Amino acid sequence: MSTTILSFQNRVVIETLHNEGRSLRYIANYLGFSKATIFNELHRLNSEYRAELAQTDFERSLRSLKTLNT
Repeated sequence: MSTTILSFQNRVVIETLHNEGRSLRYIANYLGFSKATIFNELHRLNSEYRAELAQTDFERSLRSLKTLNT
């Protein structure tokens, strides 16, 4: 099982297309990721998806992983 790491730019595109009402399939095909990746990303937060908050959450989880590995 591999981990897909999205860039902030990817998250902005996801937010924009999601707000336009585009389907998971459309967003996944547009960005070249799986539907599961897009689904998981849209459910990263317990509120409405916002790219900036999702990026902050990702960076916070990355820092905590680095702390565990040291």
